[in-house]
Amino acid sequence: MMILRLLVVLSFFVGAASAMAQTAAPNPAAPSTATCVKPGHYPGKKASDNRKEAWINEVRAWGDCVKASVADLRAQIDAKIKLANSTIEDYNAGVKELQEEQKVAEMQGQVGK
Repeated sequence: MMILRLLVVLSFFVGAASAMAQTAAPNPAAPSTATCVKPGHYPGKKASDNRKEAWINEVRAWGDCVKASVADLRAQIDAKIKLANSTIEDYNAGVKELQEEQKVAEMQGQVGK
């Protein structure tokens, strides 16, 4: 009977963990690296100063876009790590509770004999 309870509780924790993991949605406000446009080749020495300056601005914008994308990915990873740790803590607490219940049941069984 205790094994049945253990299995029911464990399946509950696994189901709750998978449901929580599926509800996390990516942040649509932050750009993805796929939307970051890499600038073309350096325009060269003979290009006008305006063209060189425009190219430098394109490189800066690309760098900012990639940095923002990486920061968003890190935030998502941190959130998922926190969720995983929370789920593991819940699981460990549940297992500990079940083990304590099992010990009490075993002690009661021995006392009754």
